[in-house]
Amino acid sequence: MLELMTENEGSVLAVRACGVLTENDYREILVPGVDAALESAGRVRVLFLVEESFQGWTARAAWLNTRLDLRHRRHFDKVAIVGAPSWEQRCVKLANLLITGEIKAFPRDELCRAEAWLRA
Repeated sequence: MLELMTENEGSVLAVRACGVLTENDYREILVPGVDAALESAGRVRVLFLVEESFQGWTARAAWLNTRLDLRHRRHFDKVAIVGAPSWEQRCVKLANLLITGEIKAFPRDELCRAEAWLRA
């Protein structure tokens, strides 16, 4: 499940992920959130907070995630992924190949540092 966090403003999109991400999470939450941030600022900075209950994606959601990265590869300025398990950090390295902006992974206890990096 994805949910938008209250920290969203302008070009910053903050998202919390838990459980299993589905196609609806992308169609109803992430894609509209990215589109709104792009309308506001032209480029987007994403804070992706991964809760301990996060289990990954359905196959369809993983494909939509890849399509989103490719479609907006030049529109992501920075992406901070906070609290990702080690297997997810390998996905972060793959995403670095897809988008032109910076992607950094942060441990869960460095949320404040991730937010500061994102806004700098």
